[in-house]
Amino acid sequence: MTEDLYVLPASYGQQRLWLLEQIDPDTPLYNEAVGLRLRGPLDTTALTAAMSEVVARHEVLRSVLELEGAEVVQVVREAEPLALPVHEADSHELALAQARELAAVPFDLGRGPLVRCRLTRTGPDDHLFTVVVHHAVADGWSLGVLLAELTTLYTEAVRGTDLSAVLPELAVQYADFAAWQKERLDTGELDGQLDHWRERLAGVAQPALPTDRVPAAAPERGTVQASLRLPAAMVRQLRAVAGDTGDVTPFMVALAAYAVVLARWTRSPDVVVGLPFAGRGQEELESLVGFFVNTVPVRVDLSADPEFTAVLGQVRGRCVDAYGNADVPFELLVETLKLPRRSGRTPLTQTMLAVNNTWLPDRAEAAGVTIEPTTLLQERAHFEITVDLDGDGDELTGAVVLQADLFTQETADLLARSVTAVLRGAAMAPGTKVSALPCPLADERAAAREEEAVTAPATSTRPAGQAGAPRSATEIMLARLWTEVLERDTVGVHEEFYAAGGNSLRAVRVVMRAREQGVELPMERVLGEHTIRELAELL
Repeated sequence: MTEDLYVLPASYGQQRLWLLEQIDPDTPLYNEAVGLRLRGPLDTTALTAAMSEVVARHEVLRSVLELEGAEVVQVVREAEPLALPVHEADSHELALAQARELAAVPFDLGRGPLVRCRLTRTGPDDHLFTVVVHHAVADGWSLGVLLAELTTLYTEAVRGTDLSAVLPELAVQYADFAAWQKERLDTGELDGQLDHWRERLAGVAQPALPTDRVPAAAPERGTVQASLRLPAAMVRQLRAVAGDTGDVTPFMVALAAYAVVLARWTRSPDVVVGLPFAGRGQEELESLVGFFVNTVPVRVDLSADPEFTAVLGQVRGRCVDAYGNADVPFELLVETLKLPRRSGRTPLTQTMLAVNNTWLPDRAEAAGVTIEPTTLLQERAHFEITVDLDGDGDELTGAVVLQADLFTQETADLLARSVTAVLRGAAMAPGTKVSALPCPLADERAAAREEEAVTAPATSTRPAGQAGAPRSATEIMLARLWTEVLERDTVGVHEEFYAAGGNSLRAVRVVMRAREQGVELPMERVLGEHTIRELAELL
């Protein structure tokens, strides 16, 4: 068995993914995978050596996540040479199908390894090299780092060079980032950014998206999708008319149009959209493999029914502010704001908009071999709705991706049409108010959505001002676990877990401690708002 070398703090992002695995331990939802088509005379020994060196360089690729006491930690294991047997397939298409099957196999964060590779030969000079990693140890940017290093190392391995001296030694490792992240928070360095978010998100509304179906207890995470194209001429015109507010990017134009659609569809003028942030503000982090990407919320206020040009100006300012305060981990932001929690929903925002969310080149060359990357995994529903766009000048193309257990294909199509319709209407008359812009999703389906919308849970009827004493053996057991995990002398059966000092990690500890005593608590329910009495009634 591989020897454990270090036990180090996990980052906030790793903690969140560890928690999510406790909810659904057999999901490939957070797998990252790429297939590299290798055309040319391939030296399989050199490829094996090159990939082994990449894993040896980046400690996070040989790490696992474990719960140690009250903390999630990353355990770094000793580097070992990679085994890379050559499989055979009759065609590249068959090899791709097999690679997608491999990419869909879940990881065990506590056992590892959290990276797996497969080499398949489809012809004398045609191979598919599959690399699958868990998101806890690598993000999209990391795949670009991995490919760049693999290309350089393979070239040198073919020449017989000692690979340990080819690339400059890494100045830091991912665990250093995790420790530095924690230190910045502990020393108060990020207090100013936290204050910004408290002010910006004060009183934020969290309206449920008008879903077509009642959420399943265990969502399958399948998707329905619709293509989306924002023509360059419309984007360019809106950027020009918004010039007085500063430089407005195509991405900001798309975000403004999307915010209008959400506001019209949900009938809520308070819109929050998540944006991905690379999280690599320091130069030494740019060459690291790891999980750095953060979710940054942008709140758009449409309550005054502004003109679209005013929305553009507001979006620009909010984006600049958000990226200037993006070092606060999303997980900590949710805990700090004490936001209401609902089982199965992402707190704060249920939708994300991403542009150019890939760092892989179209092709590369290495020692006579042409490398062509292919994304293996289909779109996955990390959020209820995701808008994925790619930019080419002022034109944006991509897709809207919706969770299939919540939405129909018709809704996906209407959503894509609505973003384009809002943009077209605004380009024709930039001074048009939000309420007057065409929005098929709102205009054609408002009445039906009003009847089918998923409503918030009923208000609790807990006795006001009474902590409440346990009245059954189950409540006594739960009260004992709560006092232990919350580090309190006593807790009442009517106290809400998070209001009493709980957080997601402590909620998982309650589940684990209960499991040790032979009691299985529903993880999804425990991670939502709850009291001892409410939990006991479920058992």
